[in-house]
Amino acid sequence: MSQRTHEEIERMAGGIRRALELEPGRLPAETEARARNLLEKTDARIRLGEDFTVVAFAGSTGSGKSSLFNAVAGLEIARVGVRRPTTSRPTACVWGDGGEEILSWLGVPPDNRTWRESALDGADQEPLHGLILLDLPDHDSTAPEHRLESDRLVGLVDVVFWVVDPQKYADFSLHSHYLSKFAEHSTNMVVVLNQIDTLTAEERNACHDHLQQLLVQDGLGSARIQLASALTREGVPAIRDVLVETVAAKEAAAERLLADMRSLAGEIRAELGEPLDDPTSLPGADRLVDAMIDAAGVTAVVQTVEDDYRRRAYKKTGYPPLAWAQRGQADPLGARHGGAREELIRAAVPETTRTQSARVNLAAHELVSEAVRALPLQWQHDVARAEKQSTAELTHTLDRAVTAVEIERRKPSWWNVAGFFQVLFFLATVVGALWLLLQLVLVFSGVLIGGSALLWTIPAVLLVGGIVGSAITSAVAASARARGAREAGAEVDERLRDAVQQAAAGSYLEPITAILREHRSVYDGLR
Repeated sequence: MSQRTHEEIERMAGGIRRALELEPGRLPAETEARARNLLEKTDARIRLGEDFTVVAFAGSTGSGKSSLFNAVAGLEIARVGVRRPTTSRPTACVWGDGGEEILSWLGVPPDNRTWRESALDGADQEPLHGLILLDLPDHDSTAPEHRLESDRLVGLVDVVFWVVDPQKYADFSLHSHYLSKFAEHSTNMVVVLNQIDTLTAEERNACHDHLQQLLVQDGLGSARIQLASALTREGVPAIRDVLVETVAAKEAAAERLLADMRSLAGEIRAELGEPLDDPTSLPGADRLVDAMIDAAGVTAVVQTVEDDYRRRAYKKTGYPPLAWAQRGQADPLGARHGGAREELIRAAVPETTRTQSARVNLAAHELVSEAVRALPLQWQHDVARAEKQSTAELTHTLDRAVTAVEIERRKPSWWNVAGFFQVLFFLATVVGALWLLLQLVLVFSGVLIGGSALLWTIPAVLLVGGIVGSAITSAVAASARARGAREAGAEVDERLRDAVQQAAAGSYLEPITAILREHRSVYDGLR
């Protein structure tokens, strides 16, 4: 066995073992039983080594299988039955010394074992050293035990020579129950059209071509076809040449095991259904995230952050009398009103309504249904249970996602600059107004008569400059406050959406995607 073939067998065996580790019910019981039997067979066959290659002649009643077996062996070993059935046990012919252990594993009775070589053969049989040739019971025998024994051994041997005759080579039972199930085994199969002595040259060609066509339909287009006659020995040397080639390669056992595993792996993959390309990125997840964002009250939190920013900014940058009047108003996210930050954020989130929950549930159901539609029912039920559990914890999941987001209370430096100018212009307005008012009082009281124009110009400039400066500063600050509030809200909105999205992909969808990842892993291990 080549290193590459051995590694491939180990890899496929690991994939099958991984499939057997699935929870009960995810694979049909019959498939599990066949998988365990195959693994046991693989371990046993590898342990027996490659010193011997086991080839079986299988065929239907009247195909001349036993006669051909005797012709290839050069001895009258197998019983050629005139009346059917003959025997329920196989007959073995062994070339070379040894083979008892593998014959016992095959279940060949000691009385049915023959060691082919003798001193009279010289070196004639040497090319077949290491061959164990079996003559199996008829696979269509009227005796059930014969059919069961034939089927058992067909599943154990390294190479099968299917012996057919011109009358029944197109038999539906042969092709549907046997040959079509060996599509993975074409390199470990030879089909022998026996009794060609009963056909003309034209009939031989016609039968060969028709048989080839049937094999293609069975998925065995690369299987070899040999024409032979056990009676006239025509074609027997060619069959022996195929046997010599098979024995010399010492790969038949490994190829058979690998073919069996690939065949079973294909059946398991078909039972598993087509997996998702990326179980962690489910189609339609955006709709679920949007529904969860709505249910989490992200918009309300963002609006609260924007309002908080505007209030705090106005207290620092607004027109002083109006700003001072708001200092006693509530700060929606401020620590002045008691409670931890997480509690204040949670208080800003409205309760999830039934409509919002229903929307999340519908989005999740549609998402999951689309993801598992190609999976078997048992897998769909498991995913549905995981979805139900995640939905039951929806409120806690969203609450935890929102409160985990850190909201930075911005205090940009321009607030201090704007606040300075607001106070400066306000003071200028107050000083200018009081100065003018004082001078007017002095004028009306007769204390101040006339006076220089400078005494009137300076307070007028202060008053007008203060009013205009306050108006400009307030306008600029209002624009900056609006822009800052939007930026603060956008930043929180992005963080909250990321948190909800991570919650959707994580704690909410994790039980679901875990099952889908397991499905994908098992499926990939069987490729």
